[in-house]
Amino acid sequence: MSYCILLHPLPTVNEDGRNGEFEMTTASSNNSFIRNGELYILPTLTSDVIGREGILDGHTFNLTGCTNTNLTACGAVSNATSSTVINPVMSARISTKGKRSIRYGKVEVRAKLPRG
Repeated sequence: MSYCILLHPLPTVNEDGRNGEFEMTTASSNNSFIRNGELYILPTLTSDVIGREGILDGHTFNLTGCTNTNLTACGAVSNATSSTVINPVMSARISTKGKRSIRYGKVEVRAKLPRG
């Protein structure tokens, strides 16, 4: 697979119209990269970036590169008083929209999924 056909959609915190997972997507190479011709999509802990306390209270987290017109999709604020936390997991979303199309055939995916 060629990485040049993949596109990182805009990073967002709020996933309107998505699956409602409690995570945010980034365009960071920490979360998606190609190694030896294989695509890796890895979750990372937000606490590794801002610390555990930052997730729970008193931190404003803004996603670099976010150009969404809905500004609340580009950042999050933690506040213990209002029980608002910053999403604890960051991951990646990729798309081939506008790059390739498949009319007939199939796409094969080999993936290692976590247990538990």
